[in-house]
Amino acid sequence: MKPILSLGARSVGVLAILAATCLTLFSESALAVPSYSRRHGVECSTCHTMWGALNGAGVTYRLSGYRAIFGKDVKLVSEDLEISKGVKLPTTLPLSFITGVGYDSRTEKRQDSGTGLTSTSKASSLALEDASIFMTSPIGDHLSAFVEFPMYETKAWEFTPLGRGEVNNPPVGRHNQFESESPTFEVAKFWWNNLFGDAMPRDSVNLLAGITHLPLGYASGKVRLSVNQYLIYERRALDLISPRKVDNMLGDAKDYLFRLGEPQVMAEVNGMLTFGKPITDTAKRDTFWAEYHLGVTNGSNGKTDNNQEKDIYGRWVMRYYNQSLGFFAFHSADQYDDTLRLNAMNTGAGTGIMSGKQDANRSTRLGIDATLSLVPQGFPIWLENQYMSNNESNPTGYGKEFKWRGGFHQLNYQPNKTNIVYARYDYIKGDNINDTGASYNGLRGVTNSTPKENDFIVGWQHMFEQNVKGIAEFRHHVFEDTATDRTQPFPAKLTDDGFTLRVMYGF
Repeated sequence: MKPILSLGARSVGVLAILAATCLTLFSESALAVPSYSRRHGVECSTCHTMWGALNGAGVTYRLSGYRAIFGKDVKLVSEDLEISKGVKLPTTLPLSFITGVGYDSRTEKRQDSGTGLTSTSKASSLALEDASIFMTSPIGDHLSAFVEFPMYETKAWEFTPLGRGEVNNPPVGRHNQFESESPTFEVAKFWWNNLFGDAMPRDSVNLLAGITHLPLGYASGKVRLSVNQYLIYERRALDLISPRKVDNMLGDAKDYLFRLGEPQVMAEVNGMLTFGKPITDTAKRDTFWAEYHLGVTNGSNGKTDNNQEKDIYGRWVMRYYNQSLGFFAFHSADQYDDTLRLNAMNTGAGTGIMSGKQDANRSTRLGIDATLSLVPQGFPIWLENQYMSNNESNPTGYGKEFKWRGGFHQLNYQPNKTNIVYARYDYIKGDNINDTGASYNGLRGVTNSTPKENDFIVGWQHMFEQNVKGIAEFRHHVFEDTATDRTQPFPAKLTDDGFTLRVMYGF
């Protein structure tokens, strides 16, 4: 979205307050909360620490196919209508609508690695941040569906510029642009709960298939708390190391290049394990229980498969006294397809970085995550932590591997149900990859990169009503590629500072 207006901080604050007031005055919480709240007659805070982020109850509700919390069926406002044996339809409206408006502003400063010269660009915009329709409900005793239709998104804080290719190609003039899109489909996942019926404990073996986000330590989709995406889930090897702009280089193939935080076509088995205790004991803090996921995916961002290889993943997380410890693993036998490798081939015209050789680019990601909480001690503070190592065996086709690692730490403080403040530090550090001495069919490598990245985020969110919340968030972000040589004698560096003010509304 192009910047259409610049406002002072005072004007922006007045605008946000007026928007929030209007939405609050014209909303009735009994009618305007999302469909699950209508279905059960409960507040959003039953399953969310703050609308968007799931709490422990919300995790068990999701794993039950949206039927039970802590293993106990949630009472319905009105009974479902049985249209045939085992098939039921909800009698409350199974649709929700989420939208938001806001103001985004960002300033970017770039240092060219060839000349050492710097340039500054700015962007500010009044924006429709999001508009999505959700169709969600159990359909009978075992089957459930969750379908999301995003109609419009402003991506001011996702897929932000990085890499030498972006740093060395600043926008023409003083103005930057925020990305926006009008997608028609994003998530469609379907559960079959209790695969073995009464022969196994409830919700211990479930099947899930469709297009949805992978089971990471902290949600990469819309159920995350922060406006800003987690860097370690968002970045790909080419984003970090490429001396050419990735989107320009790959063309349409960029839509198939795996991004960990994007929805994937997948199928998995998942469930809850309580180790001999009844599942209802998960409501007690002193109950040790675990959640598992094991699945297979195309690894092509919700698209049909772009090669013959299938990717596998798994997650195991343990919970006890509001604390959690989890592990995640992902492996792909080849992240690329033939078209992508050819589109990015270095033809000597300065448009690509790859050799054109059709060798596999294997990828492995291993992560550990932990939530440390003081809530059991009476202090509404908790710390979320993620660390992940990543390896791609041959990202440029010249036989050079690239390894990088990183994660984040987010501290949350929620003094009451209507307010939460948070601060997060993200970081990524990559090893050097240098293929400039390698060649194939007369083509020489052009990549020499040692990337590192970090950002610092602070935010505040306030619930005006159960279905209306305001968000204020600031981000300071730095990307630097410290590799230098005769063609790039200076480090490539990008620094950006920005903030967003939003009002989100759901019914």
